[in-house]
Amino acid sequence: MAVEVVQFLVRKFVDSLAEEAAAELPFRAHFYDVKAELEKAAISSTNADELRQCLYELNDLLAECRLLASRTNTRPGCFSPSEAWRSNRVKKRVIAVKRRVLRCVESDSSGNAASLEEEDSAAAGFSRWTTSWLEEGTVHGFDQQLAELESVAFGAECGAGGLTGVGIVGMGGVGKTALAQLVFNSPRARRRFFPRIWVCLSRTACAGADVRKEVLQSMLMALGLEEEVILSMDGGNSLGEMVFAVHEQLKGKRYLVVFDDVWNIDGWYADVVGRRNASPTGDEWAERLAFGLPKEKGGVVVVTSRLEQAAETMVGKSSLHRVQPLADGESCWAIFMDAFSKERRPADLTTVNNMKDEIIDTCGGLPSAAKTLGDIFARSLSSPASTSSQELSKNR
Repeated sequence: MAVEVVQFLVRKFVDSLAEEAAAELPFRAHFYDVKAELEKAAISSTNADELRQCLYELNDLLAECRLLASRTNTRPGCFSPSEAWRSNRVKKRVIAVKRRVLRCVESDSSGNAASLEEEDSAAAGFSRWTTSWLEEGTVHGFDQQLAELESVAFGAECGAGGLTGVGIVGMGGVGKTALAQLVFNSPRARRRFFPRIWVCLSRTACAGADVRKEVLQSMLMALGLEEEVILSMDGGNSLGEMVFAVHEQLKGKRYLVVFDDVWNIDGWYADVVGRRNASPTGDEWAERLAFGLPKEKGGVVVVTSRLEQAAETMVGKSSLHRVQPLADGESCWAIFMDAFSKERRPADLTTVNNMKDEIIDTCGGLPSAAKTLGDIFARSLSSPASTSSQELSKNR
């Protein structure tokens, strides 16, 4: 029965798409890619459930794209802030569903899936990857929150031993990673901690490998171990061997570690700043990440996560810092203008300035929203007008 339902939904999607043949449907190329794959796909009980969910969402997205296509703009090639934001979000959803469909029908041989990986990463936000690098002058509105975090992270007497935990939590796009980068690169951190290690867990969550090993490999690479030495740790207790190696490299040092964008909340990550007197032996080294973090010289562990439970598991509830959307609209405007000006192309600044209040309102205090809108406007408002049309056509 599940297969029949999917076949019905495929016909409904194909028919609905045919009705839009003469319309300027946004992201048309993505929809037609999906249509081509579905029409030749072998639908079976193994992929029916996932395809059914994809098709429900595809039909919803078609309806949403109709609304986008029928918007009433005062001038071609110009989005209002709310429309620009909505269009960008819809595009991300379309690409995400396209990827899921391609995987369901095992169409990698067509070449579409390979090309989609790169596009998906850039446009839809999959396999997000962060580093400790911070571009000067591009972070605005965090002065007070940074001062509070530095007071917690660096306020304790480091020589007393023990680790200080800091958990930075909040909704996606609110600036958790930016705050962690500010702490990591602050003059106080540079003076007081060596080494400083940045570990991004975003990408490991979908890499298909043992996430714990990838975390430890990242730490060992940052500590300067040769790649061949790290990869050679592949025996029966390789996890324990890696934890022990991290411990030996950090022993006797006052260090700072940032675990950015944590999603895993199992026991292996628990209480990384505790267990001060733990003395594991043999296979016990593999049981906890905490065993790899010596406590005698002191240090700081910073965790960022959308999931409060994940950060709480690692550093404790009392160590959480909840990041709130920026209350200062001018900070969002500064972020927007940084992104807008980065394209270094002539643009209609009068139009943008006239939209300032609406842009700030659309951002909702989220730095990532301000940056995204700046990128979108830089493409859609570039001069001359023909450039704007060309840029917009790429999004269809």
